[in-house]
Amino acid sequence: MKFRTFKTIKQEKEFFVTVRKRVHEKLNDTNFKYGGYAFWAKGLFWSLIAYGAYFLLFQTKNDVIFWFSFLLFQIAGLLIGFSFGHDASHNTAFKNKNANHVLHFFSFLTIGIDPLLWGLRHIRSHHLYANVEGSDIDIDKNPFLRLAPSHPWSKKHTYQHIYAPFVYILALLHSVFMGDWIYLFSKEYDWMRNGVSKKHLYVRYFLFKAVYFSIVLILPILYTHFSIGFIITTYITTSAFTSLLFVVMLVGTHFFYEAEYYQPLNNELESSWAVHQLKTSCDWNPNNKFARFLSGGSNCHAAHHLFPNICHTNYDRINNIIEETTSEFGFPYHKKTLFEMMVSHFKHLKRMGQQVI
Repeated sequence: MKFRTFKTIKQEKEFFVTVRKRVHEKLNDTNFKYGGYAFWAKGLFWSLIAYGAYFLLFQTKNDVIFWFSFLLFQIAGLLIGFSFGHDASHNTAFKNKNANHVLHFFSFLTIGIDPLLWGLRHIRSHHLYANVEGSDIDIDKNPFLRLAPSHPWSKKHTYQHIYAPFVYILALLHSVFMGDWIYLFSKEYDWMRNGVSKKHLYVRYFLFKAVYFSIVLILPILYTHFSIGFIITTYITTSAFTSLLFVVMLVGTHFFYEAEYYQPLNNELESSWAVHQLKTSCDWNPNNKFARFLSGGSNCHAAHHLFPNICHTNYDRINNIIEETTSEFGFPYHKKTLFEMMVSHFKHLKRMGQQVI
């Protein structure tokens, strides 16, 4: 990974000082850094839905009910990760870091992505350098999709806005089976694992995967009435639907038509850290209660990138402050509906699919 420096620009510095002061003043009546009642109620709700659906797997002999119960378990399990796991990775669920680590581990068990590896790349790469080539892992070159102008073009990319959904349904399974393995063992990501012992990484990885696959495959195979083939097929197909939901809620928050992408010739970026976050993030329905409930605050992406140390259940109180302050200082604030964001994303894919001349 290439480490970058952000510019110190007086007006941009004043913007962040101002917006931070206004946000803290707005939230001074709450312990805003950590999860409160709304945070725990939402996370427990999705946990009850997920494990209630999981319990039903062992009670039914009907294959249709089994399949839909597995789908509900997968989707609600994903939303546990959105509601609990994401905040835990930022240490905003508990004051105690060890408690956050425990919550992070268990809230990702219904998703299957190694929480420690995900947290390392999310915090050490993406949150620092969103949309920066060579620094943000999330825009690493993709063999199927050209997501940034710095990526090489090939003829197949001409049609990527058409076949992208078929790639997206495999995103979750790829992360579970291949992505984690690459992040754990590839020398390319030594920088990401720096400071964490190999023993700790390996024990956590293999323990996590053993528990995850026991939950999603081994226990259903051993204790339900369905064939191994049907259970594996159910796991793969419901993972595909869950993956699509996962991608729809997240992919357009950085890969949208107006987003900026960077491949600096030297190590200096053109903006300050705060304004960089605004230029590379998109909110979708940020003031919609159901959207926030569903997405764990990932629909309020500007708020999350500017204030990653604030629990997501407080974003509804600061979205307007961010929008008003960016307008006051003349900086971009990207806000769309979910539909508009996805349209913008596919417009971006189509543009990236055009041959580079």
